[in-house]
Amino acid sequence: MTCASARTYGMLSKAADRDVIVRDPSGKGPMAYPTIAREVRTILMGETPVKHTIIFADGKAFNFPPSWVSPVPDVPGMPLVYDNLVECLPCPDTRSH
Repeated sequence: MTCASARTYGMLSKAADRDVIVRDPSGKGPMAYPTIAREVRTILMGETPVKHTIIFADGKAFNFPPSWVSPVPDVPGMPLVYDNLVECLPCPDTRSH
């Protein structure tokens, strides 16, 4: 579907830049376990998300339905802005960054 035809059907492509958790809700296949990745685009029909474009750490991009994608929850005590989610998680051994 091209951008022109997407606009014709009332769909909107919106840029996004957030960390998300991708997981197959059926619990089967390669995405059965939660994986943290970066969402770069969301296709909306009105206010309802229809498709999320996700880029993984290896640089591969895939499209997923909304039921597979959820935002990374806020963790109390962590600053709001980080360049990379992996850099901000505390080390399990020392409990520090």
